[in-house]
Amino acid sequence: MEVTQLLTRARSIATEIGGSEDQERYALHQQLHRTLELIKLNGGKVPGALRRLDLDLIDEEIERSFDNMPV
Repeated sequence: MEVTQLLTRARSIATEIGGSEDQERYALHQQLHRTLELIKLNGGKVPGALRRLDLDLIDEEIERSFDNMPV
């Protein structure tokens, strides 16, 4: 897949993430993260907005894991 196609796919996934919740959001984030990695592996540059979204979603997942820890 070409970098332009990967960027289009990443933007589409990012849009879907905006309207999703919980498990669907997690699955979409995994797809987004893999797509961003493929962009980098193919020599492309990941736009800042997509990189920030990826990092924000990672933070959400980390926070959610602490919410489920017994005290």
